[in-house]
Amino acid sequence: MEDIGFLGMGIMGKAMAINLLRHGFKVTVWNRTLSRCDELLDHGASIGQTPGAVLNKCKYTIAMLSDPAAALSVVFDKDGVLEQACTGKAYIDMSTVDADTSSKISEAITLKGGRFLEAPVSGSKKPAEDGQLVILAAGEKALYEEALPAFDVIGKKSFFLGQVGNGARMKLVVNMIMGSMINAFSEGLVLADKSGLNPQTLLDVLDLGAIANPMFKLKGPTMIQNSYSPAFPLKHQQKDMRLALALGDENAVSMPVAAAANEAFKKALSVELGDLDFSAVHEIVKGAQHPL
Repeated sequence: MEDIGFLGMGIMGKAMAINLLRHGFKVTVWNRTLSRCDELLDHGASIGQTPGAVLNKCKYTIAMLSDPAAALSVVFDKDGVLEQACTGKAYIDMSTVDADTSSKISEAITLKGGRFLEAPVSGSKKPAEDGQLVILAAGEKALYEEALPAFDVIGKKSFFLGQVGNGARMKLVVNMIMGSMINAFSEGLVLADKSGLNPQTLLDVLDLGAIANPMFKLKGPTMIQNSYSPAFPLKHQQKDMRLALALGDENAVSMPVAAAANEAFKKALSVELGDLDFSAVHEIVKGAQHPL
């Protein structure tokens, strides 16, 4: 699996593609705004002019796109992946989408003789840069096994979850929990502060107890400083909450905590915090009414 196409040079895709290049893979990259690929040239990448052109050139093509609309567009639009899908071509979508979107893409590509794997990842900017993502794959088992050399560079652990849709579902459950947790954490930081306690001391106490976790440790200090450089943009977290709540609707699962968290993220979008890190929901909990 030496020659790989890579579609999507956002925060995650760029870091993942650079890791592949550093480990000796030949990578052809594409992005809707092609100039975002220029930095990859310095690392030895080639640039494809369209998603279809990348798939045509490479046996394996990976996509890392922002949302279901982008994932569908890259496949079904003019000059898209589907135009070049055929026997011998493999498409691995690592975007976070809902199971229906994943199934639509899978059906279209396999109907043309192509092969498909969904493989959304758990992790944000730094794990992507460090090759420490967790990969949640589903679809064709043989393709999963062929992709492992690339996955081992991109991630620290890969899971094969069975049929297409299961990777998407697992990712949405994980991100739903994360979005709910960051809201509870924000409420705790604000409550400590308003109660006359030192929020940094709260972080130290949390880190020594049963609910210690890497997210609180990483995000806490920057949240106290009102610093929200985007490792995982808030607009994408809200999209994942929305998709997870829809999954809850499908399965008649009551999710009042996630629903409340989603409302906080929606409010954050309404005051233009969407491009900041998802931890900027802290500003909503604090009662901020304006963009930072």
